[in-house]
Order: sequence, then C-alpha cells, then structure tokens
Amino acid sequence: MDINNPSYGMEEDAPNDAGGDKEKMISIVRASGNEQLSVAEKTLLWERIAADITQPPVKIWWQSWWKMAAAITLLLSAGLGWWQWQRTQEPLPALVAFANDQSYTRGDTTVTRMILGNQQLLNIRNSHAAIAYQAKGTQVRIDSQEIKQELEAGRQVFNTLLVPYGNVASLQLEDGTRVWLNAGSRLVYPAGFGQQRREVFLEGEAYFEVATDAHRPFSVYANDMKVAVLGTAFNISAYREDASSQVVLASGSVQLEAFRGPGKKSTPVQLSPGNRALFTGHNGNMTVDNVDVTGFISWKDGLMVAEHTSLYEILKKLSRYYNQPITTDTRSGNETFSGNLDLQKTLNDVLDIIAATTSLKYEKQGNTIIFKTK
Repeated sequence: MDINNPSYGMEEDAPNDAGGDKEKMISIVRASGNEQLSVAEKTLLWERIAADITQPPVKIWWQSWWKMAAAITLLLSAGLGWWQWQRTQEPLPALVAFANDQSYTRGDTTVTRMILGNQQLLNIRNSHAAIAYQAKGTQVRIDSQEIKQELEAGRQVFNTLLVPYGNVASLQLEDGTRVWLNAGSRLVYPAGFGQQRREVFLEGEAYFEVATDAHRPFSVYANDMKVAVLGTAFNISAYREDASSQVVLASGSVQLEAFRGPGKKSTPVQLSPGNRALFTGHNGNMTVDNVDVTGFISWKDGLMVAEHTSLYEILKKLSRYYNQPITTDTRSGNETFSGNLDLQKTLNDVLDIIAATTSLKYEKQGNTIIFKTK
C-alpha cells in the first residue's frame, strides 16, 4: 500500500472510528515483537495510514482495505521475523565479546605488550619474548622477570598479548598449552581456565601445541571461525587484512566450524594431519586440501620454507616478520620461489637470497622495498 497516495479511501457510509482503530493497531504492532520501530515511529506510521482512511471517498474502497491489510501484515511479519532472528542468534562467548570491545593499534609500537585483566600494561622489549604461566595463572614469568596476578575465585580474568610487526613471542598457558605467536598477532586468553572449557581468541597467526585434557575441550576463535580440539598441534593464520583464514593440522584432530556469519549453518569440518582448511569469512565458504605442513609451521623455528611459493605470499610474510613494507611491481608478482630462508638473518641478507635465485632485483623507494625484473 502506498500510504502517500490520496486516491485510496473508504466509502462515505463506512464507520469512521480512526481514534479507536489507531490504538488497537498500535497495540497489535507493539505486540508483534518488531523492536526496530520505536513506539513514536509506529504511531506516526498509523497516523499516515489513518490520514488516507479519512480522505474523500472513492468507489473501490475494498482495494484500499486490501492494501492496508497487506501493509499491516508486512509490518507484523517483519516484527515476527526480527524476533525469530534474535532468538536464533547465539550470544557471543564472553571471551570473544571482550576481544571485540578492545581498541588498540598494531603499528604504533615496536615492543610486545601484555595487558593484564586489571588493565595493567607491561612492555616487553625482547623481540622474541618467552612468557609462561604458573600456579593456576597467578604467576607469570616474562623472560627472566616474574609477575604475580591476583585472581578472584569464580571470576574469569582475560589477559591480552599484542605482538607487533617485527616481533614474535612464545607463550605457555596455565594448562601447559604452548602457543607461538607470529608478527602482527593478538591473543586474548584467560589467566586461568575454568573447569569446563578452555577458550582463546586469536587475530593474526599462531602455532598451538594443546595440552591434552579430555574433560576440558580447547577452542580457538578467529575471524568468525571456531577450531575445537582436545590435544593436538596446528597452525592458524587469521589476519584481518587477508581475504581468507587457514588452519593447517600437524597432528591429532580438530573440528572447524563457523560460529557466526554466513557459514554458521554449514556442517563442521573434521581435519586430519596434513589437511589445510581455507575459510572465507564474508561468505562462509570452506575448502580443504592436503599440504606439506613444514612450510606452514617452520616460522616458529625462525625459518621460512618455500616450495614454488608465490613471491607475493613470501614478501607479505617477510614484511610482517621484519616490520618493513615490501612489494613487487606488476610483472614480478607472478614469480615463485623455492628454498629455505633463515629468519635469524638480517632482512637484506634474506632479500639478497631471493634476488640471487630469481630473475629479480630490489630497490628501496622511500620507506618501501620493491622487487622488479632485472
């Protein structure tokens, strides 16, 4: 129904009780569960409908009522649909909600930062920080320094580890699980896990060796996907700027599923050792293939292993690892590289190896290194 069209009306002898009908219809719409419209908006909508009802009569009054009924039905349906949608949405885990509420900037520092649950900020100047939790999460060792963290019984406290570009870090959680965080990554985790589950939130890339605990499954939330395990080793790459996230399983078994977004209703995918799952968050697509796991996990040991890997992918990883913008010109983007790159060496040493084994050269333009055809 076009509520702005004055050609619709009622017969002259039809009852004109707009005031009573108005209150009835507002009550019906309010009860429909459509909380997208405020009471004031619903009142205004009815007043526009009522204005049409009181227009000069025309002979086809039944068409007006039919269209008005259709409009009301559509409004009620929208309200019911919104109410049903709200009921089907599972609440975010407290950990994920906490991580989503955090505000931070990755590029404003060159030091690794730890934010404790009481908002205490610790700067870690070692570019290869080693962190370990002990005593049920109340004691933290950062390299050679020990820090105590007060925890209240029954209250979960979330800590955050921020690893900037140019740095890496290793972390042992209170349950014995070991995590290696690559450059440009964020991990949010409880200082001490509860009795029923173990959950962490990842943005960036990390390699996990999960301590076995059959009574407390371990889950990683990253880019709208959830990876659930009991005890296994796997790598997750889930950078915000990448088109897709990937999980590579080294040992054990994991189950991968969407926990929100378009892929939420799809069947969970079970991975076996050597499987790689590619997950595209914006459409929920998930594909699985077989890969050489070594090339995806060697970074935690300071080594990049490439086998006919596109230069674009290699330079993207090196750019993060060394915190240095690196790119290629249009013609060089299709080049591939095979070999081992020692990430303990300087960036220039690594780039020299790439240039020597390809048909490319590199030069610095401003703050950016560009690979070009020789």
